[in-house]
Formats: sequence, C-alpha cells, structure tokens
Amino acid sequence: MTFSKHILAMIIGTVGTPVWAQSNALEKEIESITVVASKPDGIKISSGKLLSLPGTGNDPLKGLEALPGVVLATPSTGGPVAQPAIRGSSVSDNLYLTDGLEMGYVFHNDGLSIYNPLLIESFELKTGAWSSQYADANGGVILTQLRDPDGDTASQVLDLSFFRSGFLYEQAISNNAAFYVSFRESLVHTYVDNFIEDEDFSFAVPPRNRDYQAKLIWDVNDNNIIRATASGAKDYIEIAFDEGGRDIGKNPDLASGERFETYFHSQALSWQNFTGDFETITSLNILTQNKQEREGDIFRWDADITKLIAQTDVTYRGESSVIKFGAKLQDTEVDYVSSGRLLACNLEFEICPPSYFSDLFETSGKLSFNKYQAYIQASADLSQRWNYQVGISFIGSDRNDQNYLEPRVRVGYQVNMAHKVNFSMGVHHTLIDDYQFIIEGYGNPNLQASGSKHYALNLESQLDAGYSVKTELFYKELDNLIVANPNAQKRMPNQITMGYSTFEDVAKGQSYGVELLVNKQLADDWFGWASIAYSKTERDNPLTKQKFNSEFDLPWVANLVVDYKWNDNWQLGAKWRFQSGRRYTQVQSATPYIEQGNEPLFYIPHYGEFNAQQWDNYHRLDIRADYKTQLFGLESNVYFEVLNVYGSKAVQELEYDKMYTTFEKDYQFPDMPLPSVGVSISF
Repeated sequence: MTFSKHILAMIIGTVGTPVWAQSNALEKEIESITVVASKPDGIKISSGKLLSLPGTGNDPLKGLEALPGVVLATPSTGGPVAQPAIRGSSVSDNLYLTDGLEMGYVFHNDGLSIYNPLLIESFELKTGAWSSQYADANGGVILTQLRDPDGDTASQVLDLSFFRSGFLYEQAISNNAAFYVSFRESLVHTYVDNFIEDEDFSFAVPPRNRDYQAKLIWDVNDNNIIRATASGAKDYIEIAFDEGGRDIGKNPDLASGERFETYFHSQALSWQNFTGDFETITSLNILTQNKQEREGDIFRWDADITKLIAQTDVTYRGESSVIKFGAKLQDTEVDYVSSGRLLACNLEFEICPPSYFSDLFETSGKLSFNKYQAYIQASADLSQRWNYQVGISFIGSDRNDQNYLEPRVRVGYQVNMAHKVNFSMGVHHTLIDDYQFIIEGYGNPNLQASGSKHYALNLESQLDAGYSVKTELFYKELDNLIVANPNAQKRMPNQITMGYSTFEDVAKGQSYGVELLVNKQLADDWFGWASIAYSKTERDNPLTKQKFNSEFDLPWVANLVVDYKWNDNWQLGAKWRFQSGRRYTQVQSATPYIEQGNEPLFYIPHYGEFNAQQWDNYHRLDIRADYKTQLFGLESNVYFEVLNVYGSKAVQELEYDKMYTTFEKDYQFPDMPLPSVGVSISF
C-alpha cells in the first residue's frame, strides 16, 4: 500500500506487556531439549525456549527470521509486515499448515502470528525437495503444531497489555477429554493517532486485529483419538489521504483512500487411529474467508471464499521401511466483486505505469472448482550406510483441467557415525490462489500453475558437546511465473490496449546458493545457532526481454542466536542479523502531465534499470534478559528487551515529493534503540 510506513511497527515494542494469570503453570515447558533440529529437507524448532528469544515479541513463529534460506520480504512501498520469501520464491509460494490443516492466513497486519504463543508446540520449515505429502508450494512449507489441551493442569491466563489483550482458558472435561479456548484483541487503535501527526494521511478506521483458537481432544480408547478444532482471525484498516498531500499529488486515483480487511474461520474434525503398524489421520475442514481491498480508484476487491477440505494420511511403520500415502480433496467457491482501473501489473517484475490512463472496469461473478491431491512415498535403509526416500504426488484442479505429477527422491549416505550426506530433488507446483489474476474482465482465466524443480546436496555433521553442523548447496528453477502483458498497459490517454490478454504465465527464474547452520543443543544452561547463507535470485521476463535480479535477491544473510541461563533467576539472550541491502529501482526524471490549463495534474516518473540498485548492507543486534522473581508474593517473570541496540539504519524506500525532485528516506523499523519491559504473574 502506498501509505505504508513503519507506523504500526513503531507501536510494537514501545510498550510493556504485563500479563496476569491464574494457572498452576503459566509457561508449560515443552518436554524437549531440541531447539533446532536439522532435517534433510529443512529445520524443526521446538518453541518452548523461543518465548524468550530477542526480537520476536514472545511469538515463536518469528523465529523463522533467524533461519537459513529465509529472506524477509517487506513490501517495497514500506510497512512493518514482512513475510518469508524462501530460496528465491515469492511470499505467495509458501504452504502454511497448522495441525495439518489449511488456515486463511498466518500473520497479522502488525507482523505477529495469529497464534497464542502459549499454544505453539513447534514449527518446521521445509525449504526444498520435501516429501510428497506436501504439495501446492514452490517456496517453502511452514508446519505449525499447536499442543493438545492438558487435562491434568487447568489454566486461566488473562493478558492485559497496552498492545494486546486476551485470555486462555484450559480445563479437563473428564478423565479422557479436555479443551482450551484462546482469544486475543489488539489495542493499537486506541492510541495510534498519536504517532501520525506529521504524516499526509489519517486513519479513517484505525488498525485492529484479533484471533482465536479452540481445541477439544477426546481419547476414546488406546487406538482412537478425536480432535475438534476452531481457529480464526480478522485484520482491518482504512486510510484517508490528506487533500493536497504528497500521495494524492502523485496519483489522483488515491483520493478515495485505501482500505484493507480480511478474516477467516476454520472448523475441523479429525480422527486419529492406531491399528497394528498403521496410523491413520482423517479430517474434514470447513474454511471460510473474506478479503476486501481498496486502493483508491485503482483497484477494489471483495471476495467471499469457502473451502471444504477432506483429507486422509496413512503411515505404515514396518520393520525395515516406512510407507506414507494419502489423498486430499478441496471444493472451492469464490464469490467476488471487483472494479477499478484495468491496469495489469505485477510488482515482482516491474514498476507499475500510472493508473490514471487506464480504462475503468467493473465485474462480478463466481469461481467454482475442485483441487485434488494424492501421494505415496516410501523410505527405508538399503544397508547400514545407504538409505532412501522416494515418492510421487499427483496434484490437479478441474479449473482448466490442470494435472501435474511431482516425483521426489532423496538418497542418504552415512559416511561414518558423525557425518551423513543427502541428495534431494523434486518437482513442485503452486496452483493459483490469488484469484484476482484469473477473474473475467480483469485477469486471464487461462493461467496455469507455476512450477519449479529443486535440487539440494547437504552434509549433516554431529559433533561433540551437543554441536551439529549442516551445510547445503541448492539450486531451484522456476517457470510459468505470472507477468503483466505490456501490450495491455495503457501509458498514454489515446493508447489502444483492447484485445490483449492482461497477464501471461511465461516468465522464468532461478535461485542457487549455499547455506551453513551451526547449532548448539540445549545443554550446560545455554543453546544457540549461527547461520550464514550466500544465494543468487534472478528473473527472466520474455515479454519485455529483461533479465534482472529479483527483489528477493539479498546475496548475504547471517544470523547469530544465543540464549544463556545465568543462574536460577536470570536468563540472557541475544540475536544478531546481517543481510545485504535490498534491491530498488532509481527514479531518473519525471515529466509533468497537463490535462487542462498550465498546472500539471501529476508527474510521470521515469526509472532506470529495474532492481539494478542496491542499498548498503544492514546489521542489527537485539538483546533480552528474563528475571524470575516474586511480586506481591507471587511467582513472576520480568523481561527487559532492547531492539536494534546500536541504532543501525537500513533504507526501506525513498518517499519522493509529487514532482520526484526531492525525497525522504524511510528506514526499516526500528531505526533507533527501542526498549520494552514486560511482566508475567502466576497466581
């Protein structure tokens, strides 16, 4: 969005987070000493220790930021919300599953996840050539596991902070059944106006978000478990631009302001069965979602999306092999209304031309289609040194009769007791779920899925004193990427664009690199990891005959995470990150557009080579200290956190005036040391 800056992010961390709780154990320690576990196709993290990780705001999922292969893709127009772009793929190419189920979305508009951190048991990042069980993703697979309700320990947690309030209630129903319910609501809207006195916009509807999770578990008997789950979230914000301000001066189509609202509700019932050597999980999930977007008169979108998803996964564990197979069927309906300027554009591949010259459009309708997947894979040891995993996934949709076979294979060789080599390769596809690209009247209904081929070679080494090292080389080819048709882009008032398709799936890309992860398991009162990655990400647009560096091309990324238990009261942590500067396109000049009279209506900028420029390298240190004590005779934990300790700055965007002659630098948040204090009290 054009208004986006770091306003929302300024609020995060500027306030403490006091929490009052009634519970026998406020922080339920995950019974695992594994903090980072390397896997052939990615990394798994147990979240119990990550609640105290610096810079995460008590949100374990933000630990993704410190893993190799992950680049945080902040919108080029600014804003605090950065989503993970994995190994050169777009942020929309990731698959997010929670307890094996699809959610509407995972991150709020303030950058935090939609989950109560006390419910997150672990999350896993799969970066390439993963098992055949997971399909419909080219980038990465992020698996979040929420813990089951604890029937032995009741909890009543009340969160009363300046930033967010909420509660968690957990209770046993019987000897073999328990449930929990969590609800959280942001409070930013009550004071956000205090942060925008010098801006060229105001909040017509201040930013708000909320979320909830509920789970009921019933241990029917030793062989059967029933789980009923419900999850949901809502985010919304509306911006009014000041008349005569910078944004309207650059684009008159923004005069009506901007609005963003989305919400989803997911209800699921699953049955887990153990019979002999077989484990079967069958689930039925109803996912409803609404998306509303308005960017002035440029584009408006309102869609009600309903998905009915049935799936089953079977695991057979034999004496010498493991076989997994399953199937998934999804029925999707999208009722939509859309209007605005008929301007085809994809910011991954270009700077959008002025919207003002494009014709107006208005359309509505319904998309109805089915998606389906079936897979089978086997893994076993060929000998004491050799092992393999081989599988195939079939994924398709009756929209345009798309069907794809995706073979995956991994071969491992145990060099000795300490070292193991793995080679993996796989074919992947992402079916289009950004429905704006395929609707009649604006998009191209004939677009097909994007595809990719993944290759990875890694060496896993287990060292003494709990250390492990993983070194991985990877290469990824991307094809069928969606680009705007330049013939359909109107760049002057009398240009004819009728008869041309707006979007085509003809672009290609590639990414390659090397990643090193050194991990120290929890022992001797401390854990941590260090990673360094070098990669290259490129795109090829045959319609414009341009090859260029992708916006996700940040060649060097390094992370260092350390957490140390000093004594029974104090726990100290630090996180340091280094990354190459982000890519950007330089404005070279601007031409006034005069419609009548002598005053320009706006200026048309002229840009240099796309993504040819790069900002300076960026590094930042976050620290945190947790102190266990007693307050008012109650067990308490007080934490002190400082983001960006030495005030490092990284340019995120240039905010030009309406004539594109001067600009102000907008920096990534935070661009100065930012302290915060929080306390939790158990009673």
